[in-house]
Amino acid sequence: MSSIPIDPVAAGDADVFVARQPVMDRAGRVVAYELLFRDGAAGAARIGDELRSTTALIERALGSIGLERLSASKACFLNCAHDFLFSDYPYVLPASRFVLEIRKSAELTSNLSRRCSELRGAGFQIALDDVTGMTDEIRGFLPSVDIVKIDWPSVERSVLAELVGQFKRAGKVVLAKKIESTEDAELARQLGCDLLQGYYFAKPQILSGKHAMPPVKAILHVVELVGSDAALGSIAGALRETPLLVAQLLRLANSSEQSNGKTERISSLKQALSIAGSRRLLHWCGLLLYVNRDGLPVADDPLVLLAQRRALFMEEAVEAMEDGSRSLAATAYLTGMLSLLHVAYHMELRSFVEELPVSDSIRVAILGGGGVLGELLSIAEVLERGEVDAARVELQRLAVSPAGVRKVVECY
Repeated sequence: MSSIPIDPVAAGDADVFVARQPVMDRAGRVVAYELLFRDGAAGAARIGDELRSTTALIERALGSIGLERLSASKACFLNCAHDFLFSDYPYVLPASRFVLEIRKSAELTSNLSRRCSELRGAGFQIALDDVTGMTDEIRGFLPSVDIVKIDWPSVERSVLAELVGQFKRAGKVVLAKKIESTEDAELARQLGCDLLQGYYFAKPQILSGKHAMPPVKAILHVVELVGSDAALGSIAGALRETPLLVAQLLRLANSSEQSNGKTERISSLKQALSIAGSRRLLHWCGLLLYVNRDGLPVADDPLVLLAQRRALFMEEAVEAMEDGSRSLAATAYLTGMLSLLHVAYHMELRSFVEELPVSDSIRVAILGGGGVLGELLSIAEVLERGEVDAARVELQRLAVSPAGVRKVVECY
């Protein structure tokens, strides 16, 4: 068997991994990906704590790598630990894009049936995984699921037609998994399977990214504010202290269920919070804390501190301009905060910026130094080189007040 392919652009020297395997329709088109936990660049995963593996996979998919990079606009199948299904963690996910799989080892209880109904009501689809036959237990549970995944090699060929037919007559989508030959694929189509998955189409492909965990203390502060229904302004203020969490918030907004999550260009933290939703942010922070539960607080990162310093400088410079506005100051802050984070994620600048749903003014400023925001970024770089006099001249040219020039230069 050949080794699992690795995306050469994604892998690099990154240190978190997610595998994806395509799910095909009857015509051979990729319609979804199953996301799989991996703890290295090759080989199968070593799974101890199932809940932690599930939450770590989500943190990587939405935070460290990005859902758009993993699956674009396609649906995602996620194999779920029992405890995960009964937690608040699923609500971090954009429900309409996720199929939650119930493992073969799960006991199909009435309690689980009710929970699946709740999750379906929230917009998720539910799949029953690794099915090898019809049992009374499965028959009674079918009203709670949308998709049945048949473990194709584990079922006698003589009974496949009847098994597929039973699930089709019950109105379920049937997925044939572990398809490994042309004969298997043709038979699955002939018998009416709606979806197919297996090595015949593609082995799992590993993508990877740089693990970037916000400081635990900062996550806890945001959790406290959101949990107490603090105003968006207060939450945004806490996020200002945690640039890595800001980048993850933008990815949450980019995968939002809201119709404007894809089309609206974000220019402030309040706007990102409004799109992503403070409740979803709370669930995300909880997931981060679980993933990192054994870790010590992360030491201050000089790169992140520099990005934060840029953000404060740009915000204060706009506030000191003759024609500066609060909205432009908020956009300036977000621009400075994002300007260096591609390095923290070990990504090329253009790739990092283009996957974030930021406004054109931020995009142009970071990528090409354009507009007043781009000019302020350039001045920040001048200050970082110690060229204070040159920075003063440029700030005066942008109509920053003399008092404002003194303040922002001294603070930098």
